[in-house]
Amino acid sequence: MKSISVEVVSRVLTIFQHCASCGPIFREAGVENAVNKEALSEYPVDLQDEFLQLSDWIRELRKLYQHRIRIELINAQSPLGIYKTLRYHIRKYPAFIIEKKDVCIGWDWQKLSDIVDIHIKAS
Repeated sequence: MKSISVEVVSRVLTIFQHCASCGPIFREAGVENAVNKEALSEYPVDLQDEFLQLSDWIRELRKLYQHRIRIELINAQSPLGIYKTLRYHIRKYPAFIIEKKDVCIGWDWQKLSDIVDIHIKAS
């Protein structure tokens, strides 16, 4: 069975574990969690909440669909994110692009899972 592609375009919080040069230094020094926690606290609360909710959704998708789904998180402010936003007429985040065909925009879990289920049954 072929795995289904789900691209998630969203605003992404930048923390030092994403930095290839900074992350290992902070990890080895034993201060990675404290530094990341401080960096995250600099963002507005609504953006932090959105990021946590999106993280929960991605974990739930992985749990429900396991090997049948392949998830890629795309920062909406990156060149690829801007391209996807224009290509799929995204006006609100998060946006879930399933198999480069169907788009689910916003926080509608039922719609997202229905679209993923349709693609899984079709594969």
